[in-house]
Amino acid sequence: MTARLRLWAMASVAVFTAPPAQAQLTSDVISIADQPRPEWAPRGIGLGSWIALPSVELGALATTNVRASDRGARADIAATATADLLLKSDWGRHALSGEAHVRRSRYASFDREGRTEYGAKGIARYDISATDTLGWVGSYDRLAEPREEINAPGDARRPALYDQLRGTLTYARDTNLVQIEARALVDRRHYRAYTSFAGRQVSQAERDFTRYQGSLKLGYALSGSLSAIVAGSFNKRQFDQRSGGGVNRNSRGGTIEGGFLWRPNEHVSIEARAGYLVQRFKDARLNDAKGLSLNARAIWNVIPRTSFRLEAARRVSESSAPTVEGQLVTTVKAGIDREILPNVVLTAEGSYDRISYIGIPRRATEYRAELRGTYLLSRLTSMTASLQHVQRSATIASDRFSGQRALIGIKFSL
Repeated sequence: MTARLRLWAMASVAVFTAPPAQAQLTSDVISIADQPRPEWAPRGIGLGSWIALPSVELGALATTNVRASDRGARADIAATATADLLLKSDWGRHALSGEAHVRRSRYASFDREGRTEYGAKGIARYDISATDTLGWVGSYDRLAEPREEINAPGDARRPALYDQLRGTLTYARDTNLVQIEARALVDRRHYRAYTSFAGRQVSQAERDFTRYQGSLKLGYALSGSLSAIVAGSFNKRQFDQRSGGGVNRNSRGGTIEGGFLWRPNEHVSIEARAGYLVQRFKDARLNDAKGLSLNARAIWNVIPRTSFRLEAARRVSESSAPTVEGQLVTTVKAGIDREILPNVVLTAEGSYDRISYIGIPRRATEYRAELRGTYLLSRLTSMTASLQHVQRSATIASDRFSGQRALIGIKFSL
Protein backbone atom coordinates (compact mmCIF):
# COMPACT_ATOMS: atom_id res chain seq x y z
CA MET A 1 0.00 0.00 0.00
CA THR A 2 1.40 3.37 -0.98
CA ALA A 3 1.79 6.18 1.54
CA ARG A 4 -1.10 8.08 -0.06
CA LEU A 5 -3.45 5.07 0.23
CA ARG A 6 -2.42 4.48 3.85
CA LEU A 7 -3.18 8.13 4.66
CA TRP A 8 -6.62 7.89 2.97
CA ALA A 9 -7.46 4.71 4.89
CA MET A 10 -6.46 6.26 8.22
CA ALA A 11 -8.58 9.33 7.52
CA SER A 12 -11.61 7.18 6.62
CA VAL A 13 -11.29 5.11 9.79
CA ALA A 14 -10.99 8.28 11.88
CA VAL A 15 -14.20 9.70 10.44
CA PHE A 16 -16.38 6.62 10.77
CA THR A 17 -15.09 5.25 14.09
CA ALA A 18 -14.62 8.45 16.07
CA PRO A 19 -17.14 8.97 18.91
CA PRO A 20 -20.12 11.10 17.84
CA ALA A 21 -19.63 14.82 18.37
CA GLN A 22 -22.39 17.31 18.83
CA ALA A 23 -23.46 19.06 15.64
CA GLN A 24 -26.36 21.47 15.19
CA LEU A 25 -28.12 19.61 12.38
CA THR A 26 -30.86 22.14 11.78
CA SER A 27 -28.74 25.33 11.74
CA ASP A 28 -28.70 25.88 8.00
CA VAL A 29 -26.22 27.76 5.86
CA ILE A 30 -28.11 30.59 4.16
CA SER A 31 -27.41 31.97 0.71
CA ILE A 32 -26.24 35.58 0.54
CA ALA A 33 -29.48 36.53 -1.25
CA ASP A 34 -31.64 35.19 1.60
CA GLN A 35 -29.58 36.42 4.55
CA PRO A 36 -31.40 38.90 6.82
CA ARG A 37 -30.50 42.57 6.46
CA PRO A 38 -32.05 44.13 9.58
CA GLU A 39 -30.69 47.59 8.76
CA TRP A 40 -32.79 47.57 5.55
CA ALA A 41 -35.82 45.63 6.82
CA PRO A 42 -39.19 47.40 7.30
CA ARG A 43 -39.99 48.04 10.96
CA GLY A 44 -43.72 47.61 10.48
CA ILE A 45 -46.53 48.97 12.63
CA GLY A 46 -46.43 48.02 16.31
CA LEU A 47 -49.72 46.73 17.72
CA GLY A 48 -48.83 45.75 21.27
CA SER A 49 -47.19 42.32 21.07
CA TRP A 50 -47.89 42.17 17.32
CA ILE A 51 -46.32 43.74 14.25
CA ALA A 52 -48.19 44.53 11.03
CA LEU A 53 -46.18 44.69 7.79
CA PRO A 54 -48.24 45.99 4.86
CA SER A 55 -46.73 46.41 1.39
CA VAL A 56 -47.70 47.30 -2.18
CA GLU A 57 -45.65 46.41 -5.26
CA LEU A 58 -46.16 47.92 -8.73
CA GLY A 59 -44.45 46.54 -11.80
CA ALA A 60 -44.24 46.16 -15.55
CA LEU A 61 -43.88 42.88 -17.45
CA ALA A 62 -42.78 42.25 -21.04
CA THR A 63 -42.92 38.85 -22.73
CA THR A 64 -42.12 37.61 -26.24
CA ASN A 65 -44.56 34.66 -26.06
CA VAL A 66 -47.58 35.62 -23.99
CA ARG A 67 -49.41 32.32 -24.56
CA ALA A 68 -46.33 30.05 -24.41
CA SER A 69 -47.23 28.76 -27.87
CA ASP A 70 -45.08 26.54 -30.06
CA ARG A 71 -46.02 28.54 -33.16
CA GLY A 72 -47.03 32.13 -33.87
CA ALA A 73 -45.51 33.55 -30.66
CA ARG A 74 -46.98 36.96 -29.82
CA ALA A 75 -45.32 39.60 -27.65
CA ASP A 76 -47.08 41.84 -25.15
CA ILE A 77 -46.56 44.03 -22.09
CA ALA A 78 -48.51 44.10 -18.85
CA ALA A 79 -48.91 46.16 -15.70
CA THR A 80 -48.79 44.26 -12.41
CA ALA A 81 -49.80 45.11 -8.85
CA THR A 82 -49.49 43.14 -5.60
CA ALA A 83 -50.84 44.04 -2.16
CA ASP A 84 -49.66 42.09 0.88
CA LEU A 85 -50.36 42.23 4.60
CA LEU A 86 -48.34 40.27 7.16
CA LEU A 87 -49.28 40.19 10.83
CA LYS A 88 -46.82 38.43 13.13
CA SER A 89 -46.30 38.01 16.86
CA ASP A 90 -43.44 39.62 18.74
CA TRP A 91 -43.10 37.10 21.54
CA GLY A 92 -40.04 35.76 23.29
CA ARG A 93 -41.33 32.20 22.89
CA HIS A 94 -43.67 30.54 20.38
CA ALA A 95 -44.77 32.35 17.22
CA LEU A 96 -47.95 33.07 15.31
CA SER A 97 -48.42 34.90 12.02
CA GLY A 98 -50.98 35.43 9.29
CA GLU A 99 -50.62 36.75 5.76
CA ALA A 100 -53.04 37.78 3.00
CA HIS A 101 -52.22 38.89 -0.53
CA VAL A 102 -53.79 39.74 -3.88
CA ARG A 103 -52.02 39.99 -7.26
CA ARG A 104 -53.37 41.51 -10.46
CA SER A 105 -51.90 41.74 -13.96
CA ARG A 106 -53.36 43.34 -17.08
CA TYR A 107 -51.95 43.07 -20.61
CA ALA A 108 -52.02 45.84 -23.20
CA SER A 109 -53.06 43.80 -26.27
CA PHE A 110 -54.13 40.40 -24.93
CA ASP A 111 -56.56 41.52 -22.25
CA ARG A 112 -57.77 37.94 -21.69
CA GLU A 113 -54.31 36.96 -20.46
CA GLY A 114 -54.74 39.19 -17.42
CA ARG A 115 -55.27 37.37 -14.14
CA THR A 116 -56.21 37.98 -10.52
CA GLU A 117 -54.77 35.72 -7.83
CA TYR A 118 -55.21 35.89 -4.08
CA GLY A 119 -54.61 33.84 -0.97
CA ALA A 120 -54.10 33.70 2.77
CA LYS A 121 -51.73 31.77 5.02
CA GLY A 122 -51.42 31.10 8.74
CA ILE A 123 -48.26 29.89 10.51
CA ALA A 124 -47.92 28.76 14.12
CA ARG A 125 -44.95 27.45 16.12
CA TYR A 126 -45.16 26.03 19.62
CA ASP A 127 -41.86 25.62 21.46
CA ILE A 128 -42.36 22.49 23.53
CA SER A 129 -38.83 22.70 24.96
CA ALA A 130 -35.37 23.89 23.99
CA THR A 131 -35.03 20.91 21.64
CA ASP A 132 -38.62 20.19 20.54
CA THR A 133 -41.00 22.28 18.45
CA LEU A 134 -44.42 21.77 16.92
CA GLY A 135 -45.38 23.73 13.82
CA TRP A 136 -48.46 24.24 11.68
CA VAL A 137 -48.96 25.93 8.30
CA GLY A 138 -52.31 26.35 6.60
CA SER A 139 -52.98 28.15 3.33
CA TYR A 140 -55.61 28.81 0.69
CA ASP A 141 -54.84 30.19 -2.77
CA ARG A 142 -56.85 30.99 -5.89
CA LEU A 143 -54.28 30.67 -8.68
CA ALA A 144 -54.08 30.92 -12.45
CA GLU A 145 -52.20 28.04 -14.07
CA PRO A 146 -49.21 29.60 -15.89
CA ARG A 147 -49.35 29.24 -19.67
CA GLU A 148 -45.85 27.73 -19.70
CA GLU A 149 -46.86 24.96 -17.24
CA ILE A 150 -46.83 21.70 -19.20
CA ASN A 151 -50.16 20.61 -17.65
CA ALA A 152 -51.97 23.89 -18.46
CA PRO A 153 -54.79 23.46 -21.03
CA GLY A 154 -53.55 24.86 -24.34
CA ASP A 155 -57.03 25.61 -25.71
CA ALA A 156 -58.13 27.85 -22.81
CA ARG A 157 -59.26 31.33 -23.87
CA ARG A 158 -58.02 32.66 -20.52
CA PRO A 159 -55.47 31.13 -18.11
CA ALA A 160 -57.26 28.31 -16.29
CA LEU A 161 -57.98 28.82 -12.58
CA TYR A 162 -57.67 26.42 -9.67
CA ASP A 163 -58.01 26.48 -5.88
CA GLN A 164 -55.36 25.02 -3.60
CA LEU A 165 -55.88 24.27 0.07
CA ARG A 166 -52.88 23.00 2.06
CA GLY A 167 -52.25 22.09 5.67
CA THR A 168 -48.97 20.90 7.21
CA LEU A 169 -48.24 19.73 10.75
CA THR A 170 -44.58 19.28 11.73
CA TYR A 171 -42.83 17.94 14.81
CA ALA A 172 -39.07 18.60 15.07
CA ARG A 173 -36.50 17.54 17.65
CA ASP A 174 -32.83 18.51 17.59
CA THR A 175 -30.49 17.52 20.42
CA ASN A 176 -27.28 18.49 18.55
CA LEU A 177 -26.66 14.76 18.19
CA VAL A 178 -29.98 13.43 16.86
CA GLN A 179 -32.47 15.16 14.60
CA ILE A 180 -36.08 14.00 14.11
CA GLU A 181 -38.52 15.65 11.73
CA ALA A 182 -42.01 14.18 11.29
CA ARG A 183 -44.48 15.83 8.95
CA ALA A 184 -48.10 15.29 7.88
CA LEU A 185 -49.51 17.12 4.85
CA VAL A 186 -52.91 17.46 3.17
CA ASP A 187 -53.05 19.09 -0.29
CA ARG A 188 -56.42 19.70 -1.94
CA ARG A 189 -56.72 20.87 -5.60
CA HIS A 190 -59.91 21.98 -7.35
CA TYR A 191 -59.59 22.93 -11.04
CA ARG A 192 -62.26 25.25 -12.40
CA ALA A 193 -63.93 24.93 -15.78
CA TYR A 194 -62.64 27.17 -18.56
CA THR A 195 -63.88 28.46 -21.92
CA SER A 196 -62.02 27.24 -25.00
CA PHE A 197 -61.10 29.36 -28.02
CA ALA A 198 -64.07 27.72 -29.78
CA GLY A 199 -66.42 29.04 -27.06
CA ARG A 200 -67.03 25.65 -25.45
CA GLN A 201 -67.19 25.20 -21.68
CA VAL A 202 -64.62 22.59 -20.64
CA SER A 203 -64.80 20.92 -17.24
CA GLN A 204 -61.58 20.03 -15.40
CA ALA A 205 -63.33 18.07 -12.66
CA GLU A 206 -61.40 14.90 -13.52
CA ARG A 207 -58.22 16.72 -12.37
CA ASP A 208 -59.56 17.43 -8.86
CA PHE A 209 -57.71 15.43 -6.23
CA THR A 210 -56.60 15.31 -2.60
CA ARG A 211 -53.11 14.21 -1.57
CA TYR A 212 -52.29 12.92 1.89
CA GLN A 213 -48.63 12.55 2.78
CA GLY A 214 -46.58 11.63 5.81
CA SER A 215 -42.80 11.80 6.07
CA LEU A 216 -40.08 11.07 8.60
CA LYS A 217 -36.47 12.25 8.53
CA LEU A 218 -33.81 11.05 10.96
CA GLY A 219 -30.32 12.47 11.32
CA TYR A 220 -27.41 11.33 13.48
CA ALA A 221 -24.16 13.24 13.95
CA LEU A 222 -21.18 11.02 13.14
CA SER A 223 -18.77 13.87 13.84
CA GLY A 224 -18.81 17.62 14.32
CA SER A 225 -19.32 18.18 10.59
CA LEU A 226 -20.77 14.94 9.16
CA SER A 227 -24.23 13.48 9.81
CA ALA A 228 -26.00 10.43 8.43
CA ILE A 229 -29.53 11.02 7.11
CA VAL A 230 -32.36 8.53 6.57
CA ALA A 231 -35.71 9.74 5.21
CA GLY A 232 -38.95 8.11 4.12
CA SER A 233 -42.40 9.18 3.00
CA PHE A 234 -45.79 7.70 2.22
CA ASN A 235 -48.57 9.29 0.16
CA LYS A 236 -52.13 8.62 -0.97
CA ARG A 237 -53.57 10.46 -3.98
CA GLN A 238 -57.33 10.33 -4.37
CA PHE A 239 -59.20 11.80 -7.36
CA ASP A 240 -62.79 12.96 -6.99
CA GLN A 241 -63.95 11.14 -10.11
CA ARG A 242 -62.72 8.76 -12.76
CA SER A 243 -61.38 10.16 -16.01
CA GLY A 244 -62.37 9.38 -19.60
CA GLY A 245 -62.90 5.67 -20.19
CA GLY A 246 -63.59 5.08 -16.49
CA VAL A 247 -59.89 5.08 -15.58
CA ASN A 248 -59.28 5.21 -11.83
CA ARG A 249 -56.07 7.20 -11.18
CA ASN A 250 -56.11 6.83 -7.39
CA SER A 251 -52.73 5.71 -6.15
CA ARG A 252 -50.47 5.05 -3.16
CA GLY A 253 -46.73 5.40 -3.03
CA GLY A 254 -43.67 6.40 -1.11
CA THR A 255 -39.94 6.96 -1.03
CA ILE A 256 -37.02 5.70 1.03
CA GLU A 257 -33.71 7.56 0.94
CA GLY A 258 -30.36 7.55 2.66
CA GLY A 259 -27.51 10.01 2.54
CA PHE A 260 -25.45 12.52 4.45
CA LEU A 261 -25.26 16.11 5.62
CA TRP A 262 -21.81 17.71 5.59
CA ARG A 263 -21.22 21.12 7.20
CA PRO A 264 -17.48 21.57 7.83
CA ASN A 265 -17.99 25.24 8.80
CA GLU A 266 -20.56 28.02 8.76
CA HIS A 267 -19.98 28.67 5.04
CA VAL A 268 -20.57 25.24 3.47
CA SER A 269 -23.56 22.91 3.58
CA ILE A 270 -24.06 19.82 1.41
CA GLU A 271 -27.01 17.47 1.90
CA ALA A 272 -27.50 14.59 -0.52
CA ARG A 273 -29.98 11.70 -0.35
CA ALA A 274 -30.75 8.97 -2.86
CA GLY A 275 -33.01 5.96 -2.79
CA TYR A 276 -36.09 4.43 -4.34
CA LEU A 277 -39.56 5.75 -5.19
CA VAL A 278 -42.73 3.91 -6.15
CA GLN A 279 -46.30 4.97 -6.99
CA ARG A 280 -48.84 2.18 -7.44
CA PHE A 281 -52.09 2.97 -9.24
CA LYS A 282 -55.40 1.35 -8.37
CA ASP A 283 -56.48 0.78 -11.97
CA ALA A 284 -54.80 -2.29 -13.46
CA ARG A 285 -54.62 -0.53 -16.83
CA LEU A 286 -52.14 2.01 -15.47
CA ASN A 287 -48.43 1.33 -15.09
CA ASP A 288 -46.77 1.78 -11.71
CA ALA A 289 -44.08 4.44 -11.39
CA LYS A 290 -40.81 3.36 -9.80
CA GLY A 291 -37.14 4.14 -9.91
CA LEU A 292 -34.53 6.49 -8.48
CA SER A 293 -35.53 8.98 -5.79
CA LEU A 294 -33.17 11.92 -5.37
CA ASN A 295 -32.87 15.01 -3.16
CA ALA A 296 -29.71 17.10 -2.99
CA ARG A 297 -28.91 20.65 -1.95
CA ALA A 298 -25.58 22.44 -1.62
CA ILE A 299 -24.66 26.01 -0.62
CA TRP A 300 -21.12 27.40 -0.65
CA ASN A 301 -20.46 30.84 0.86
CA VAL A 302 -16.66 30.58 1.01
CA ILE A 303 -16.00 33.53 -1.31
CA PRO A 304 -16.86 36.79 0.50
CA ARG A 305 -20.31 38.16 -0.41
CA THR A 306 -20.88 35.35 -2.91
CA SER A 307 -22.98 32.17 -2.76
CA PHE A 308 -22.96 29.14 -5.04
CA ARG A 309 -26.09 26.97 -4.99
CA LEU A 310 -26.90 23.56 -6.44
CA GLU A 311 -30.14 21.56 -6.15
CA ALA A 312 -31.37 18.28 -7.63
CA ALA A 313 -34.58 16.28 -7.15
CA ARG A 314 -36.65 13.52 -8.73
CA ARG A 315 -40.35 13.06 -7.97
CA VAL A 316 -43.72 11.81 -9.23
CA SER A 317 -46.05 14.60 -10.38
CA GLU A 318 -49.69 14.63 -11.46
CA SER A 319 -50.56 14.88 -15.17
CA SER A 320 -53.50 16.71 -16.73
CA ALA A 321 -53.84 13.95 -19.36
CA PRO A 322 -56.91 11.98 -18.17
CA THR A 323 -55.61 8.52 -19.10
CA VAL A 324 -51.95 9.00 -18.09
CA GLU A 325 -50.74 7.84 -14.69
CA GLY A 326 -48.51 10.83 -14.02
CA GLN A 327 -45.07 12.22 -14.70
CA LEU A 328 -41.57 11.51 -13.45
CA VAL A 329 -39.89 14.90 -13.10
CA THR A 330 -36.11 15.27 -12.70
CA THR A 331 -34.89 18.77 -11.80
CA VAL A 332 -31.39 20.23 -11.56
CA LYS A 333 -30.86 23.88 -10.62
CA ALA A 334 -27.68 25.93 -10.14
CA GLY A 335 -27.27 29.56 -9.14
CA ILE A 336 -24.83 32.25 -8.07
CA ASP A 337 -25.77 35.08 -5.69
CA ARG A 338 -23.49 38.10 -5.48
CA GLU A 339 -23.75 41.01 -3.05
CA ILE A 340 -22.49 44.02 -5.00
CA LEU A 341 -23.26 46.39 -2.11
CA PRO A 342 -24.91 45.70 1.26
CA ASN A 343 -28.22 46.72 -0.36
CA VAL A 344 -27.67 45.41 -3.91
CA VAL A 345 -27.79 41.66 -4.73
CA LEU A 346 -27.54 40.03 -8.16
CA THR A 347 -28.48 36.42 -8.96
CA ALA A 348 -27.73 34.28 -12.01
CA GLU A 349 -29.63 30.98 -12.16
CA GLY A 350 -30.10 28.11 -14.57
CA SER A 351 -32.30 25.01 -14.37
CA TYR A 352 -32.96 21.80 -16.26
CA ASP A 353 -36.19 19.76 -16.07
CA ARG A 354 -36.71 16.32 -17.60
CA ILE A 355 -40.38 15.34 -17.73
CA SER A 356 -41.22 11.72 -18.57
CA TYR A 357 -44.84 10.56 -18.81
CA ILE A 358 -45.44 7.20 -17.16
CA GLY A 359 -46.73 4.48 -19.44
CA ILE A 360 -46.43 6.36 -22.77
CA PRO A 361 -43.43 7.52 -24.86
CA ARG A 362 -44.02 11.23 -24.22
CA ARG A 363 -41.06 13.32 -23.05
CA ALA A 364 -40.15 16.96 -22.57
CA THR A 365 -36.93 18.77 -21.68
CA GLU A 366 -37.02 22.31 -20.34
CA TYR A 367 -34.17 24.80 -19.86
CA ARG A 368 -34.39 28.07 -17.96
CA ALA A 369 -31.85 30.84 -17.51
CA GLU A 370 -32.54 33.88 -15.37
CA LEU A 371 -30.75 37.02 -14.22
CA ARG A 372 -32.36 39.04 -11.43
CA GLY A 373 -31.41 41.80 -9.05
CA THR A 374 -32.67 43.43 -5.86
CA TYR A 375 -31.93 47.01 -4.84
CA LEU A 376 -32.92 48.09 -1.30
CA LEU A 377 -33.34 51.86 -1.50
CA SER A 378 -34.44 52.23 2.12
CA ARG A 379 -36.41 50.41 4.80
CA LEU A 380 -39.59 51.44 3.03
CA THR A 381 -38.69 51.04 -0.65
CA SER A 382 -37.04 48.33 -2.76
CA MET A 383 -36.74 47.54 -6.46
CA THR A 384 -36.48 44.21 -8.27
CA ALA A 385 -35.73 43.35 -11.90
CA SER A 386 -35.38 40.07 -13.76
CA LEU A 387 -34.73 38.73 -17.25
CA GLN A 388 -35.63 35.12 -18.07
CA HIS A 389 -35.28 32.79 -21.05
CA VAL A 390 -37.24 29.51 -21.27
CA GLN A 391 -37.05 26.80 -23.91
CA ARG A 392 -38.85 23.47 -23.94
CA SER A 393 -38.32 20.69 -26.47
CA ALA A 394 -40.73 17.76 -26.51
CA THR A 395 -41.96 14.75 -28.45
CA ILE A 396 -45.43 16.38 -28.69
CA ALA A 397 -45.53 19.62 -30.69
CA SER A 398 -48.04 21.30 -28.35
CA ASP A 399 -45.60 20.88 -25.43
CA ARG A 400 -42.85 22.87 -27.18
CA PHE A 401 -42.26 26.58 -26.75
CA SER A 402 -39.60 29.21 -26.12
CA GLY A 403 -39.71 32.80 -24.98
CA GLN A 404 -38.20 35.59 -22.93
CA ARG A 405 -39.65 37.62 -20.11
CA ALA A 406 -38.52 40.85 -18.44
CA LEU A 407 -39.96 42.20 -15.19
CA ILE A 408 -39.29 45.33 -13.14
CA GLY A 409 -41.05 46.32 -9.95
CA ILE A 410 -40.93 48.76 -7.06
CA LYS A 411 -42.18 47.82 -3.59
CA PHE A 412 -43.39 50.17 -0.86
CA SER A 413 -43.51 48.87 2.72
CA LEU A 414 -44.24 50.22 6.19
